Formats: sequence, structure tokens, C-alpha cells
Amino acid sequence: MTIHATLVCGRCKTATLHIFAERRPQKRRPGEFAYVDLVYECHRCGSSRVWGSEPRQASVAGRRMEEEAFAHAVDEHGMKRRTCPACRGLGLDCGECDGEGEVWAFDSLEPCGPACPLRTTARQGDE
Repeated sequence: MTIHATLVCGRCKTATLHIFAERRPQKRRPGEFAYVDLVYECHRCGSSRVWGSEPRQASVAGRRMEEEAFAHAVDEHGMKRRTCPACRGLGLDCGECDGEGEVWAFDSLEPCGPACPLRTTARQGDE
């Protein structure tokens, strides 16, 4: 990330110094990667503009929730890695396993209770 950059200002219409101001989360759909826009402000007139983006870093609470959901899937739903049935584990240009040769498989995809993470995943798929 650059702390300052010479950019063409939308208001001044000239190349002026822009100073980094903040990171703003981009809107995203469930399952998409999270990114933040890098916002810079014109040193002359103060107008702001987005210039670039970067992957958003997960918060401690977000990482903890991901770890708990992963542990729940393994313990309660029997999630494990299996040989990809499409490429039989070769992984050569395979769209099912993205070239890894293995896919995630579950013993059960039925929600196990009201607090089950799969319950919210099933609702998102219905929308």
C-alpha cells in the first residue's frame, strides 16, 4: 500500500498529491473473497477517491468463528478429504478439485440443531 500518490483529482482535474485516508470494505456476496478499497484524499481540495484494493484481513473473532465452524463440520458432520471422483485423484485440469486431486466430503449435510452452521448455509443457498 502506498501512503501517498500523485493522482488526477476528480474535482481539481489536475495531477495532485493524494494522501492515504482509510480502508473501506467492499460489498460482497456470501462466498466471495473480502476486499477493502484504499481511499486517498486530494492534498489541494480534500476530495476523496478510491485507488486500489487489497484482501481484507480476518479479525480475531472472525478467525475464531471460522475455526469453530470447521471443527463442528469435522466432528459433527464427518467432513473429510476424499479422492476426487471426477479426475480419480490425478488433479490434471480438474474443475471439481481445482487440480488438487481431493475434494471435501461429508457423512451428513443435514443441520444437527438450531445453532448448526450448516443451517445458515442452507438458507443462503435458497435465496
